[in-house]
Amino acid sequence: MAVRARPAWRHAGQATEAKDYARASQLAKDAIAQYPDHLLAWYLLGQASMARSAWAEAADAFANVTRRYPASFAAHRDLGLALENLGRVDEARAAFEAAIARRPDDQDVRLRLAFMLYEKGQRDAALPLLEALATGGSKAPEVWLVLGRTYYERNDLAAAEKAFAKAAALANDGKTWFNLGVVRLRMLDSPGAQEAFRRAAEHPETREQAARELAKLREMTRPGLK
Repeated sequence: MAVRARPAWRHAGQATEAKDYARASQLAKDAIAQYPDHLLAWYLLGQASMARSAWAEAADAFANVTRRYPASFAAHRDLGLALENLGRVDEARAAFEAAIARRPDDQDVRLRLAFMLYEKGQRDAALPLLEALATGGSKAPEVWLVLGRTYYERNDLAAAEKAFAKAAALANDGKTWFNLGVVRLRMLDSPGAQEAFRRAAEHPETREQAARELAKLREMTRPGLK
């Protein structure tokens, strides 16, 4: 049976490479019909389904791979992606955690899991993951931005300042510089706030707002004012 299935899954792979995802899905299904335990056919079906945003079909395909081959990092990872797009957050979290257990050093999956939890309102669960990424020296500015916002909301200004400063160093973004200025202003660091607002003023999207803050600061520091 495996011999008869082989041409179908090979053609499915070729169709996937050609971005003919509908044909790839059908060919993968043909292979599975001939040989239900054909791992590669199930995985190709999952990939082609994801490319078509057929998330339920993709989740079913990747789940079939993980049941037959639990050691597959890629299948657990991709199952998490499909489940996330279906809004099945707890199941997606379990799939991502299974992928991480199989490849603990993979930072991309940790990042995906942390952002999913944060965006879905599970911020207490996301924070340790984000902090672990930061401790590991993450070069993703989004990690530091989310940490900055989280610390600011918790009124931990020193930690927020450090996080926004790191984000600004990794990506020269006007909103990041502006947020850094706001934090430094609350910390009564007027020179630091002015520097951050000056950098924010270099960006069109924050130029006007940053200029207003700079004007206020200059007015406050004018000689003779109490």
